[in-house]
Amino acid sequence: MSSTSLSKSIAIESRDDEPWTALPDGVTLRDWGRNDEISYNQMNRQTEKALFYRRTFDLLTDNRVHGDYLEFGCHRCRTFRMALTEARRHNLANMEFHAFDSFEGLPEPTSETSVEIWKRGALTTSETAFMGMVKAHGIYVNHVKTIKGYYADSLTKARQAEYVKSARKAILVNVDCDLYESAVPVFDFIDPMLQEGAVIYIDDLFAGYKGNPHKGVARAFLEWQARSRWKLVRHLDVGWWGRSYIVYLDKRDVTGTL
Repeated sequence: MSSTSLSKSIAIESRDDEPWTALPDGVTLRDWGRNDEISYNQMNRQTEKALFYRRTFDLLTDNRVHGDYLEFGCHRCRTFRMALTEARRHNLANMEFHAFDSFEGLPEPTSETSVEIWKRGALTTSETAFMGMVKAHGIYVNHVKTIKGYYADSLTKARQAEYVKSARKAILVNVDCDLYESAVPVFDFIDPMLQEGAVIYIDDLFAGYKGNPHKGVARAFLEWQARSRWKLVRHLDVGWWGRSYIVYLDKRDVTGTL
């Protein structure tokens, strides 16, 4: 199927008779295969993520929340470029963008997932390839910093202290971790960099563990809430897989949330 036909196939168009929305039929989908399915899913998913970034940067700038973008898991530089684009659209010339990734793919999982491709080395984008995409994108290139390494090794107390000493705060954090063991150090690392009004986006909240909140990134998220001073209010659902939260402080509120 051509890219033009595929683009038309993902658009949802209303019609004035049953079933009240235009649907591709058996003729249209006659030659549909696995590659078409992958492209279809990715176009839908990335479109929803781009809309999330548009809405969230509007929220942040309208609420006068100032600071930096932190992304944990930067495969293919997709959402990272979305952040750069929306920052430019909102004229955030003082914003910094921090890309945390092993740049060698996933670590060896220590917990079982329902996604068979989540193995050591999967989802690899090298640091060179990542920065090549950033430079080709051409927005705030000199404001981008990469922090290479598996999180258990790279998110050290010393590095955290450096961030705290800089007095710069995060306004948007993308936790794009597939595994529980990857997410645990991320939440602890970002805790002192957060501020009221900041947004945390968890990309794989319902992915990889059949939506079980006691597994994967969801488990790490709930455990962090139990030990953090920060409280969270639900913000936006992003597709079926992710959700964002707004950070605030309120000693009266002691419950965790998904």
